[in-house]
Amino acid sequence: MVTIDLKYTLICIVLVALIALLIYLVLLVRSLLPTIKKVDKLLDDASVVTGVATGAVNQVDGIVNNLGGAINDVGNSVRGNPNFVGAVSNIAKAVTSTVSYFNASDQDDFYAEEARRQRKQNR
Repeated sequence: MVTIDLKYTLICIVLVALIALLIYLVLLVRSLLPTIKKVDKLLDDASVVTGVATGAVNQVDGIVNNLGGAINDVGNSVRGNPNFVGAVSNIAKAVTSTVSYFNASDQDDFYAEEARRQRKQNR
C-alpha cells in the first residue's frame, strides 16, 4: 500500500506554484522592457520640447516687457511728460527685439544680439 504524506504534498504544490509564478514574472518583465524603452524616449523628447518652449517664452517675455515700457513711455509723453526721447528709445528697442526674434535663424543668434544690444546700451 502506498501512503502519501499530506504535508509533503502541500509543500510540493506550493513549490510548483512558486516556480510558475517566477516564470510568469520573468515573462512579464521581458514584455515590459520595450515599453519602458519607448517611455524613456518619450520623456527625453518631452524634455527637449519643454526646453525649446521655455526659450521661446523667455524671448516673448522680453519683447512684451519692452513693448510695455514703450507704451508706458508714450502714454506719459502724451500726458505732458517731457521724456519723449526715452519713449522713442523704448519703441526702437521693442521693434528691434521683435524683428530680431523673427529674423533669428537660431535662438543663440537672438540671445547674442540681445546681449550685444544690452552691452551697447550700458556704455
